[in-house]
Amino acid sequence: MLLEYLNVNSIQILKDSKHWEDVQNALIKKIPELEIQQEIQYRFHSIPTNTFETVGDQILIPHFRSANIKTPELFLFILPEGIKVGGKNIQLVLFQMIPEHLPSLHLRLLHGLSSLLPQIFEKLMLCQEAREVLSVVQLGEKEMKPSYKNLNQSQIAFELQTDLQNGLTKKEANLRLKTFGKNVIDKEKSTPIIWKFIKSFFNLFAILLWVATGLCFVPGVDMPELGIAIFIVVLINGIFSFLQESKSDHAVEALRNLLANECPVIRDGELGIVQADDIVPGDLIVLSEGDIVPADCRIIESEDVEVDNSSLTGESTSARRYKSENQIVLEGKFLWLEMPNILFAGSSLIKGKTKAIVFGTGQNTEIGQIAGLTSQIKREESPLQKQLRQTVISISLFAFTIGVVFLIVGYFVAGLSFVQAFLFFIGIFVANVPEGLLPTVTLSLALGVSRMAKRNAILKDLSSVETLGCTTVICSDKTGTLTQNQMRVVELYFDSQFLSPELFSKKEGSQLLFECGYYCNNAVLEPNPMGDPTELALLYLASGQIQNTNYQRIFTNGFDSIRKRMSVVVQNKEFTKSFAKGGPQEILSICSYVYENGSVLPLDPKKRERLKQTSDESARKGNRVLAFAYQMLDGNSDSKNEYSEKQIESNMIYLGHACLADPIRPKVPDAINKCHTAGIRILMITGDHPLTAESLGKSIGIGGETPVVITGVQLDQMNDLSLREWVKKGEPIFARVSPSQKLRIVSILQELGEIVAVTGDGVNDGPALKKADIGIAMGKRGTEVAKEAARMIIVDDDFATIVSAIEEGRGVFENIRKFSAYVLNSNPQELIPFLLWAMIPGFPLLMTVMGVLAVDVGTDLIPAMGLGSEPPEKGIMKRKPRNRNQKLISIGFILKSYCMEGMILLGACLSTYYYFVYTECGGVMPLSPEGLNMTKASNEYLQSLTTFFFPTITVQIANVLSKRSYTESIFSMNLFSNRIIWIGIGFSILLCYLFFYTELSSIYYFAPLPIHVYGFAFHGTLVLLLYSEILKYFRRKKLNAH
Repeated sequence: MLLEYLNVNSIQILKDSKHWEDVQNALIKKIPELEIQQEIQYRFHSIPTNTFETVGDQILIPHFRSANIKTPELFLFILPEGIKVGGKNIQLVLFQMIPEHLPSLHLRLLHGLSSLLPQIFEKLMLCQEAREVLSVVQLGEKEMKPSYKNLNQSQIAFELQTDLQNGLTKKEANLRLKTFGKNVIDKEKSTPIIWKFIKSFFNLFAILLWVATGLCFVPGVDMPELGIAIFIVVLINGIFSFLQESKSDHAVEALRNLLANECPVIRDGELGIVQADDIVPGDLIVLSEGDIVPADCRIIESEDVEVDNSSLTGESTSARRYKSENQIVLEGKFLWLEMPNILFAGSSLIKGKTKAIVFGTGQNTEIGQIAGLTSQIKREESPLQKQLRQTVISISLFAFTIGVVFLIVGYFVAGLSFVQAFLFFIGIFVANVPEGLLPTVTLSLALGVSRMAKRNAILKDLSSVETLGCTTVICSDKTGTLTQNQMRVVELYFDSQFLSPELFSKKEGSQLLFECGYYCNNAVLEPNPMGDPTELALLYLASGQIQNTNYQRIFTNGFDSIRKRMSVVVQNKEFTKSFAKGGPQEILSICSYVYENGSVLPLDPKKRERLKQTSDESARKGNRVLAFAYQMLDGNSDSKNEYSEKQIESNMIYLGHACLADPIRPKVPDAINKCHTAGIRILMITGDHPLTAESLGKSIGIGGETPVVITGVQLDQMNDLSLREWVKKGEPIFARVSPSQKLRIVSILQELGEIVAVTGDGVNDGPALKKADIGIAMGKRGTEVAKEAARMIIVDDDFATIVSAIEEGRGVFENIRKFSAYVLNSNPQELIPFLLWAMIPGFPLLMTVMGVLAVDVGTDLIPAMGLGSEPPEKGIMKRKPRNRNQKLISIGFILKSYCMEGMILLGACLSTYYYFVYTECGGVMPLSPEGLNMTKASNEYLQSLTTFFFPTITVQIANVLSKRSYTESIFSMNLFSNRIIWIGIGFSILLCYLFFYTELSSIYYFAPLPIHVYGFAFHGTLVLLLYSEILKYFRRKKLNAH
């Protein structure tokens, strides 16, 4: 808080100063801007006498907001001798100067510093130099109990320059609107979708093909068919590239939609409706049940207010809010969002009514700060996108380089004309670039998305499918993901025993506790369940068991975070009773008796301690514990004025306590075990209580037998190096964390090289969801903000669904490698003919560029898609996650594809070609037409092209079937389980018929063959199957050995 704005230059110890002017002059010397110096002299020209600036008897905090101040500035002066201010001996002066448009920060600092400085005052007075002061401040912020000293209502009104009865004048509101701007969240800048679409057609790969397309129409080359074919390839790749990479971010827009449209506001003493966009700091707003809070504001009047902060915190429990001017100290991590007298933009009132004064609007609200965090985060490329980009660039550069080399060799060495050499260059380039790779990858990812949708996981962009597969860490929230988000009574302590709800209902005296849970309750079940989840759980328990429903509630003492209990008075024609429920300690403190063995007995110290220990024991199990008490009251009056808090909350009879918990989802423990087997760590990050988080972790297998729990307070005290050590290994549990802390954890994990999946449902999760490699939002309870920031939505909110999606993601990557190998296998058969044609005088060209395209974006395409649709192989979740740097297509991968299966394919094509030459051409190879002018090609030459082309289809049939599994024999798998592969095989054969026997033959330069040549071409099928089966045999042998 303070340390963030202090440095050595902004601290000074004035040992001999005894006058206010000395302090003012010392401050002016530290500020170079003349206009700010003049403003300081104007504002602090005399000794401050404003009581709002003094804290206790020895601390002074002069402060102001100004349009001249660009960034928050704090200056600390220590005066050992002291100066006299308003009869007080001031020894510590902290100047706070804040930009005019940041009243929310201004007030927050005043709240916090007014609490912190008195706690560290004595240590500060012992400091001799600025560095010692910084050390004391740092230690104080780490060790002191987090707290805020409330400014009273008069102070708030003074700071915001408003009237607590009449509000702002309309004239002043208009002036402030010009100063502070509209109460809206800034829109996020994004690239228009049309530019994203156009960009998809101009990557390096596409540009080279554009050039080749244009040159096909140059006079002298005159190959319009080839130009059109390459143009279609560019078009197809561009469209699939756009589909694969495009995704619009609307997270900030979703945040904007959370804000109210209009709001009742008091201006000039009159209540009227004002557009929420026009609300300014200092406005008095009036809110009732069901209203959305339009801006951050401080409660100045309240009546039984409950708010739903779930859009901000992700926690479904409602929170009570009330007017308070007391010092606020909260145990554990203090979150600004927990201030009991502050309402935040985007939350909503689910009960009561209130009047509040606005101090933060637009981007300076909490929700605005979250929007700012979210919009600052730029999505990085997924591992697959990086791999594809690098692969395409590498292959394109390789193809381009080889093409240029052979163009030069062909023109200057082989004696080809420039046109022939250039056609040779295009052939080399097109033969080496797998034009069908990107469409096949995209369609495979789309199939993966479709399969995941059937398993309740909706992917918003295709590349996230594969990202899931290499996930190494899952940062999961607790409520609703690991648990069912349905609070239930799991156990009751009554009459010195722990009982299940079923057994408790049969117990004598149980009706008293049922009545307490039923009447001391603000939730409702009809017409629709509404209210705090804890109260709803009690109501569900009691409503089916309670016998006396004829009582009327005539008086209520509402719950607040100071009393930590509520009480009611109920009566019917016969009796008047009071019931109370709340924290066990708070209920015990108002009890003098205990119900045991059907009797009411005095609550002596021994029994009181035993009851305290049993409630503590229940809390250590991770349960939410509520205690119950009652007493009989005299009289039968319906006047609530007859009852006081002291009267109905004293000498009560302690009944027992209920243990409430959010049950674990049934599939979660098994899913976490699968993650551990798969080498994936689970980090629980929750806003819930540390004990609850620890207990859940033990129950489901996160963190081992003794989980390490790190709270938000501890996290603030850790530097990045310490945090790295904690998250580098193991599974620490993080409890009571803020949005920025969650974002920090994710960032540190990514810096360590982890692929991070993050789950979330609230507005507060937006930044972390967007920063994660794969953000996962909850479909049922997730806010629109979370869904927009995430890449994946879990329809059923179940953690087990995430594990299923990871399994699918791993399968997708394996499938991409399978069909990549399949596609690359045909490259040697496409490349070698050009080399033979160029390097051996008189050797015919056996594969034209049109033939290459017929394979790459024709016959190979659908069978490759079939490989992409294969389900994950057995045992895939027993492997460790792949390294994010593992290349999709490495040099070794390419060489294996080229040199093994690729050579078998090439061999089959050449052997079939020579079979044709010796059986149909008398042993003489048909020559290529002069200048490769295919209109002058002989029928025998066109048949020779068909002869070389057709074995590609026959061998690739065996190839696609064998590549379905790395280890399982083709003879042991279900050959017909993948319909897409068989559709692809049928489609390939159909294309062959169209290429050979229809008018397409004149475009692709093929001609029909004798039947015996087609039959001979299938020998390559048998060779590849034999090679594949031998290879799989040795793979199985190796796996079994391990």
